[in-house]
Amino acid sequence: MENVIEKQVNILENGLDLATIDPRNGPQFSPNLYLFLKKRGPAWAGTCRVYRDADNILRIGLLDDGWLHGAWLMGVLCYGPLERVWAHLPGSLGDLQEITSFWTDYMRIGRCAIDPEHQRSFIGDESRWAVHDDERSCLWCGNAHQKLETWVEEVRHDRWVAA
Repeated sequence: MENVIEKQVNILENGLDLATIDPRNGPQFSPNLYLFLKKRGPAWAGTCRVYRDADNILRIGLLDDGWLHGAWLMGVLCYGPLERVWAHLPGSLGDLQEITSFWTDYMRIGRCAIDPEHQRSFIGDESRWAVHDDERSCLWCGNAHQKLETWVEEVRHDRWVAA
């Protein structure tokens, strides 16, 4: 009965279902994000949102009267439940833009929702790519295909030496 109530709270508030993002369901889900949310409890996890601040940094937390009670999302990915939640003054992070589809996207494609350009490396990244010769495809979302570029750069060095 308790699990049913917990799941209803999550779905009613922000659409997040913690059971879906359990890292046992696949390597695309961050163990640290999961543990962070579990530590904060079902009420917090069920109401938190993801915002982009004025510096293009993703934040996770609750917005209350202009105050963001939250954390840097990359900090959560790195430190998990050890990442601290701070109360940020209204306006101190610029104009916060909620990413309304974040939890829906995260439940569907995992950490690719955080890095849709596929430019970042994550812990467990070795399971992210299927590599064939000089091309690779993302196994987490199935939407990214990349080709390896190789180039040579000439580097000129000068230094003074004893004559």
